[in-house]
Amino acid sequence: MDVSVSSIPPTSPQAIVSPGLGQVDPSLAAVLAGLPEGIVLLGYDWRLLYANERGRLISRLGPEDLDGRTHWEIFPESLGTAIETTYRDAMEHREERTLLPFFYEPFDLWITVRAFPVPCGLALHYRDISADMRAEETQRALEDQMRTTLEAANGVGLWEWDIVTDRVRADARFSRLYGVDPTRGAAGVPIAEFTRDVHPEDLDRLGKLITEALSTGHFDAEYRLQQAGEPIRWINARGTVVYGLDGKPQRFPGVAIDITEAKEREADLRRSEERYRVLAELNPQSLWTATPDGRVVYANQRFLDYIGHHFVPQTGEEYIRCFDPDDRGRVIAAWTHSITTGDDYSIRARLLRGADGASRWWHVWALPVRDAEGAIGQWLGLATDVHDEHLAAETLKAQYAEIDRRRREVETIYHSSPIGMALYDPGTLRLTRVNEAQATIWNLTPKQAIGKTYHELTAGLTGIENLMARASAGETLLNNNIEGNLATRPGEHRYWNVNYSPIFGDDGTVQAIAGATIETTKQKQAEIALIQSEKLAAVGRMASSIAHEINNPLESVTNLLYLARSHSNDTEVQTFLDLADQELRRVSIIANQTLRFHKQASNPRDISAVDLFSTVLSLYEGRLKNARIELDKRRISEARIACFEGDIRQVLNNLVGNALDAMPLGGKLVLRSRESTDWRTGRRGLTLTVADSGTGMSPDVQARIFGAFYTTKGIAGTGLGLWISAEIVERHHGRLRVRSSQRPTHHGTVFTLFLPF
Repeated sequence: MDVSVSSIPPTSPQAIVSPGLGQVDPSLAAVLAGLPEGIVLLGYDWRLLYANERGRLISRLGPEDLDGRTHWEIFPESLGTAIETTYRDAMEHREERTLLPFFYEPFDLWITVRAFPVPCGLALHYRDISADMRAEETQRALEDQMRTTLEAANGVGLWEWDIVTDRVRADARFSRLYGVDPTRGAAGVPIAEFTRDVHPEDLDRLGKLITEALSTGHFDAEYRLQQAGEPIRWINARGTVVYGLDGKPQRFPGVAIDITEAKEREADLRRSEERYRVLAELNPQSLWTATPDGRVVYANQRFLDYIGHHFVPQTGEEYIRCFDPDDRGRVIAAWTHSITTGDDYSIRARLLRGADGASRWWHVWALPVRDAEGAIGQWLGLATDVHDEHLAAETLKAQYAEIDRRRREVETIYHSSPIGMALYDPGTLRLTRVNEAQATIWNLTPKQAIGKTYHELTAGLTGIENLMARASAGETLLNNNIEGNLATRPGEHRYWNVNYSPIFGDDGTVQAIAGATIETTKQKQAEIALIQSEKLAAVGRMASSIAHEINNPLESVTNLLYLARSHSNDTEVQTFLDLADQELRRVSIIANQTLRFHKQASNPRDISAVDLFSTVLSLYEGRLKNARIELDKRRISEARIACFEGDIRQVLNNLVGNALDAMPLGGKLVLRSRESTDWRTGRRGLTLTVADSGTGMSPDVQARIFGAFYTTKGIAGTGLGLWISAEIVERHHGRLRVRSSQRPTHHGTVFTLFLPF
């Protein structure tokens, strides 16, 4: 009979120890002594009151330890550990506490301890589980050894499912087989990662087999893996469930073998059997057989009736005379290929009918019959008259080819057309089809645009609300000019000419609405730019005329100032006359520079960067002072460059003007020039730099600034300055580059103009 602590009567703790004496009742001591587990009693002052024989053995207690010593004096190594915490908690709260299996290093033991309150203090129930734990360690060592052995076996992958954590650890071969990184597989990944590529048709069956294995302890399953872009592979997985001390499954180790080749051999065998079955079922048709080397040795009567004579094979090559002469070469080539490779034989060719010599289309095919080693034993073949079917198919094929050709022509025109084309559902007004040109107008891809409603696509435009409604009602709308800002292109005012036409079905209802859009933004911008350009040209001509006309009065005033200075001895008057002379000379310089800027030379001439910059700066001298802009001219090279100076002045005028516009609250304008080399061509030349400390440009703006009609200045700009500048630089075989930053600490824009010597 197995006696445990739980079998002791409730009154026994009071009788075990006599109060004040620490003596154990002899009858109960005899019961406790016979228990297979250790029992130790502690008083409220933690002094050892009693220990049965098993308790003394487990705790390594000697006679001197029963002499009134406390538990902490006997076992000082337990202080500050979970043992002390658990015992004191049970004593203080008068509730049972349990220490899960732990290794007690001083005694080299694996034990579990139950601590429960008794009237005299605290009872400790020890259980030595060292044998069980060492047996489990031995089992794991054997499993590790087995795993090492299996890993050495070719084609075997190892896995272990930790059922408690629901994670799978696997070796490199198993991980790669399931598309899992071997390093992650070794560390353990959720089981779902090893089942995600299981073929959908096998997933439920595999789940049921795993569930059964958790009950039976054994697992054996065959299933398919289908990874993206990879052929299907067959897997045979086997495993054994390992249960814990509580009888619940804890670990599930096993192996997996790739059995794809074996399955393919089985499939080949089934296909071969199916071919035999089909041939048997089709036996009333024209049937023939051939030897492995391709000699035709038999044809059934149905075939012979068509040919018109008895087929008596001698060389085995008589069959070729039954085919139309124009097809014989093709038939021999196909049959030779099948004999050489073992591939199924199938061809459409014309056979001569013996009764009238008519040439009719037949489908002739054959399958190889293989033995157990895979060698071909013979060929079994069939032939079917498909003449009418072939002619009908050829006619249909020609019709389809013509339809497809026309469809491709229409598709090509549709998608390559510069006109935006779209198709809308008349009920929901959702876009059902669109070409690249129309999608580009919306600043979307065709894929992004499909499915959006007409109102979503045209949000921001005015005057078109009722156009689609009228088209849905069956009205054709042509040449409607609209303008506005699309939501997909904020800040861009654009112009279009739109046309909407209803497409009617056989019943007269509107089945779809076709839209055609021509963007007229550049034409409109060109008109505006042309008007602005004409204004600027008129202003330029007027400025040139004015500069020319004021030169003569300026000379007269200059002479008069000279005479006044010569006839006056008053110092203060002389000072005023000097200032007037200086200002007059500046007016003269500006007039001359204006004439030089307006006048275009017919041939290039040598000019220095100093002359180019000074001409432009003279036009902006007043603006530089009034706008509080610091001018920094660094290392202006004296080298001369051959160019059309009027064109280059125009480029520099644009760059300097843009720089000043970028600094409305003041800043720093840097001009420099240096001799340099174009790294693309190796040519030497002169680099002119215009830099500002303005707000800078975003990457999107930088990508578009050299485009025609693109401006960030609103109605104050034409969008042509930098576009024309880029054209001028290209004609000079130079390069115009830009760098810009909008960072809070470093912002501004740098333009570099390279002109080759």
